[in-house]
Amino acid sequence: MTKAKLREIASIRTGYPFRSKIERNPDGTVGVIQMKDIDEYNHLELSDVYKVQLEDFSEEHLLRQYDILFRSRGVSNTAALVAEKIESFVAATPLIVIRVRSRKVVPGYLTWYLNQPCGQYQISRLSEGSSLLMVSKSALETLEIDLPPLETQKAIAEIAALSQREQQIMNELAQKRKAYINAVLMRKAVGG
Repeated sequence: MTKAKLREIASIRTGYPFRSKIERNPDGTVGVIQMKDIDEYNHLELSDVYKVQLEDFSEEHLLRQYDILFRSRGVSNTAALVAEKIESFVAATPLIVIRVRSRKVVPGYLTWYLNQPCGQYQISRLSEGSSLLMVSKSALETLEIDLPPLETQKAIAEIAALSQREQQIMNELAQKRKAYINAVLMRKAVGG
């Protein structure tokens, strides 16, 4: 197993710096991914992404499939993978965009690693602030990543994605079961 600093295997940049509150625009052509668009399972949810009109932005701000979105501020400093092909989306600060540029790293593995206790421990040591934790881009660049062989990374990424999907399905099932039981009990309560 080898180790590498994050800056050695990926480019790291801050999200697009909006100067004011992000407002929906019905004629918007660019989707803006915010921290609210990453769920509790670190899955990117694109169904409620705000669309805006951006005139003065560089193409380098556009997200690509397999980019990693890192929550640099807040209670949870975790990462989410852009797993599907997307067009005309940018990430807003305080998200940090990590783009793997080494053929020796699987983006899904790196995302998984950042969210694991060993990655989270390192990240917590890099964070600043007392109540609202913040991880700077320069601090994140120094993060040391364990890199097993490529085939092992691929297997870990695949199993982690399946496990994440299983968690989501189990949660949806529990919510539907609760709603069903409550509906049955309510019918009984009102004499039905």
